[in-house]
Amino acid sequence: MAYLWCDTNDAIGSWLAGLEPGSPVYLDTEFMRERTFWPQLALVQVHDGQNIRLIDTPRISPDVLAPLFSKHTLVMHACSEDLEAIASFTGAYPAAIEDTQIAAALTGEDMQLGYQKIVQMLLGVELPKGATRTDWLKRPLSEEQLHYAEDDVKYLPEVTNILRDRLASLGRLDWWEEECGRLLAQACREELPEDAWRGVKGAGLLPDEARAVLSVLAPWRNRMARERNLPKSFVIKDAQLLDLARARRSDRGMLAEVGLHPKSIRRDGDALIALIEEGHRAAPPPPLPGPPDAREKKLAKTLRGKVGKIADDVGLKPDVLMRRRWLESLIRHPERVPEPLTGWREEIVTKPLLELL
Repeated sequence: MAYLWCDTNDAIGSWLAGLEPGSPVYLDTEFMRERTFWPQLALVQVHDGQNIRLIDTPRISPDVLAPLFSKHTLVMHACSEDLEAIASFTGAYPAAIEDTQIAAALTGEDMQLGYQKIVQMLLGVELPKGATRTDWLKRPLSEEQLHYAEDDVKYLPEVTNILRDRLASLGRLDWWEEECGRLLAQACREELPEDAWRGVKGAGLLPDEARAVLSVLAPWRNRMARERNLPKSFVIKDAQLLDLARARRSDRGMLAEVGLHPKSIRRDGDALIALIEEGHRAAPPPPLPGPPDAREKKLAKTLRGKVGKIADDVGLKPDVLMRRRWLESLIRHPERVPEPLTGWREEIVTKPLLELL
């Protein structure tokens, strides 16, 4: 099957007008994000069941392409980063998704099974990986890139049909629907500014006063990264944020001592000093949960054994049934069941674990 190169709004509009609303499309994306906060969507590969189109997104209006994502179920493999790239391009997340990596996990495969591996496993086709890390924004794309992009969706319909049949025979199609809905909801969920400090590496080791300062600095860094379209580390690195939070002084000399570039100090120095002083007056947020104590470790070992047995009985990998953070949360707060442990997992694994607790 030869791909169709699409780089005009008219071609995209005509094609989309002929697609049945709600019909599935098999899709992948290529994007770049090394020096930007927002992923830059460079290419969209679509298999509509008859043809493969490689869509040159830098030349396409987001408004013209948006109906592809809003009016069709997007079938993708390991799509969490693709969802963000699509949202940064059109301003909205897709309406419905089906992720074949999740489907494979619910048939008993590893949770992180890659696309090349699953194509080889199900269809016996070896796919090259050489173009994965190339510059997808540079034009013209090389033949290697174009064939790599084509391969990313060429086998996706067949893979999906095999996995769908396996899930149907296992009675797990509703599990797949639930997990895909959960993934999409998680992608759409915006981080609250007051929680930004939790994502700073090393934040859990800070004392109360420093944690209060960090809780003021981290949202500002996130906001600047978005406004300037820069990676957060290009604004201020995590280690520098921690040093600022721990600092006993709030002056430009201190900003230089923690390693901020002179240009950053000239641009952001006054704002940072004001934020640090505000943080010293603020109440600290509750600390992050500490490591498990001896009792919790003993309980976790017992529960992991139970999870392993259940996983064997139902033919799933243990980490598909239960993640470590869910287990730790369940042990510490059995009255507050983590959301992923509701739904299809509730009868299979959650209730048996709560009985043991």
